[in-house]
Amino acid sequence: MYKFFLSNVQRLLAQSAPATGIGVYRILYGLVTLQEIIFLYYFSHLIFDPIPFIDVEFPTINYFLGFWAVIAIFLVVGYRYRFATVCNYLLWLVFVNFTPMQRDFDGGFDLFMTGMGFFLLFMPGDRAFALDGLRAKLQTPFMRIDKPQAVTVLAYYVPVIIGLGFLYFDSAIHKLFAEHWRHGLGAWLPCTQPYYVSVLDMSFLLNNEMLEKTIGYTILLFQFSFIFLFAHKKLRLVYLLLGAGLHLGITVSFNIYPFGLGMLICYSLLIPYEFWQGLAARMVEKSPSLTVFYDRDCPLCNRTVLTIEHFDIFKRIDFKNAQDYAQRYPRLASLDEQMLLTDLYALDAQGHLFAGVDTYIQICLHMRTMAWLGGLLSLPGVKTYAVKTLQTNSR
Repeated sequence: MYKFFLSNVQRLLAQSAPATGIGVYRILYGLVTLQEIIFLYYFSHLIFDPIPFIDVEFPTINYFLGFWAVIAIFLVVGYRYRFATVCNYLLWLVFVNFTPMQRDFDGGFDLFMTGMGFFLLFMPGDRAFALDGLRAKLQTPFMRIDKPQAVTVLAYYVPVIIGLGFLYFDSAIHKLFAEHWRHGLGAWLPCTQPYYVSVLDMSFLLNNEMLEKTIGYTILLFQFSFIFLFAHKKLRLVYLLLGAGLHLGITVSFNIYPFGLGMLICYSLLIPYEFWQGLAARMVEKSPSLTVFYDRDCPLCNRTVLTIEHFDIFKRIDFKNAQDYAQRYPRLASLDEQMLLTDLYALDAQGHLFAGVDTYIQICLHMRTMAWLGGLLSLPGVKTYAVKTLQTNSR
């Protein structure tokens, strides 16, 4: 048994997968944590005060919640990832165990988020969609040092096995001791209780006995078999769709939407790796639509290029060294070398030449995701201010 376990760990450790799923998981985890912080802040007096608004037990609680919100935003954008994961995990421990949340929050959501936050401490969550990658590049602007975009498959499997597999199996065993679950009404009963009742009218679903029993027995079968079959290549998509559908149903039909969302984020780790690879292939343009010329010997220009390349997810901008390509493009040949190296110039597919602020506007428009910024820079007053600022900084 030990050799079987060890051999499988070594096999998974040797296999690689795109880091995209880990990055998506980090973003979703940060967003769910942020919504919980907003909830705690909004109801802070009702949750933390012995007598709401009268006897304030923790007058500084909102400051800690504000700090936690900043940490959650760091997780979402992937900024100072290791620092953010450590702070997030400690804050979950402190709030769940040393505040009135310990008494009043008896659901599994807080424990689940604490556990999954623990896994984030060891997961390579800064490999995709993270500002930390850009920070590392900007430290050495003349050397292109890129972190590997592949991670070990084990980083996907361990959180799913422990966070979902063991949890489901334990839950399924406990459900067998509940009479309403044995009769197929496990999903029906909570929806009829005042604590769990949804704000939506679910009567059309609750009045269908056959459908409710089908859902109840499906949940039992799903939870019992998940840990044994989810890793099977042909069944992975089945468990992904079924599990995501069930937790989406919890989010909609029960008044415990954070629990449904918290469990749902784990299913980003079950999305097939081919999906991320195919998505990247579809998103990237076959040929750039804008060519930008810059001075490769200028530190500020290199940092600007690195920043734009980091956010250019569609790869529509192509950067070339101005000194090497000046003579190859007739539109650039008319510019003297000094002028060429003191500003950014760009050529689009139609051969239009842009310089200065117009270059930045075109970069934003061609990147698509930053088109709103390009439109803002194009406004008369804003563009005039940007031109003056650029001229001042270039002196």
